[in-house]
Amino acid sequence: MARRFRRPDDLMPGRLYSRPALIDAGMHPRVLSSPAIVAPLPGYCARADAPVPLIAVAQVLQNEVRPGAVISHTTALELLGLPLPQRCEWSAGEPLHCRASSERQRSVTSRIIVHAPRASAAFRWKGIVLSHPLVALQDSAQFLGDDDLVVCLDALAGTKAELTIPLPGIRAFSGQLRGRGAASVRRAAELAAENVWSPMETRTRLLLSRWGYPLPVANLRIDDPDTTWFGFIDLAYPQWKIAIEYDSEGHRLDRRRWQKDLHKNEVLHGHGWTVLRISIVDIAKPEAFLLRLAAAVSRAEAA
Repeated sequence: MARRFRRPDDLMPGRLYSRPALIDAGMHPRVLSSPAIVAPLPGYCARADAPVPLIAVAQVLQNEVRPGAVISHTTALELLGLPLPQRCEWSAGEPLHCRASSERQRSVTSRIIVHAPRASAAFRWKGIVLSHPLVALQDSAQFLGDDDLVVCLDALAGTKAELTIPLPGIRAFSGQLRGRGAASVRRAAELAAENVWSPMETRTRLLLSRWGYPLPVANLRIDDPDTTWFGFIDLAYPQWKIAIEYDSEGHRLDRRRWQKDLHKNEVLHGHGWTVLRISIVDIAKPEAFLLRLAAAVSRAEAA
């Protein structure tokens, strides 16, 4: 016997259902119109208390709602795990983006934007056809700031992302881009760096560069000669023995991370390093941090 669906609780959490199929299975249209049900895609429903993963929504979009479309723009970047500003994430209300297989499929709704087809590199990722990351970044440049672009490229060139592209490959590919957004991606590629592990490391590095400081070394390994301990400095100026450590909210709330930070500070201080800590507040208003950095550089050069 086919399963009957009558209440929202009958639906599996995190799964999309066809609206006609639910009605055929016994769910009243009034229930489907209630706040307990959401419609991430036209004709598809899910429980409001259990968000459907973006990858599942993209699969249905590509296979059922807009067959043959290529997932593009910020949606492709988000699926690849690249760090976007929250305002550009699907969960924050950004529409799903895809490129149509024909001009006739173009459309715009509040939750889906089907762009004009484009002859550009695409690839299959976890069962979904996506625009090439750098093409998706070019398409998204209109939504992103210059630093946001560098953040994404740092992640793509790093070692922490699921999909990585070596920095020389990023620069070579970006040099071939043409059209709107291409120049922005090329500028960002020149500013991108390897071995960067977090977006705030990128933003701190760009801040330092804008204020005339040389580029710091990202995630410099530091070994304690007295023990077997080793760690990594977020951003380091070895010539001045200045370590810049970014403190996120997680550093305060995660006890193990907090203890590791205390140990790292102790080792660095014991071997003559000055440790400067920076937070998101300092990124927004950097004057006090920059004064501390200038003082530390002056002391190092006078020693």
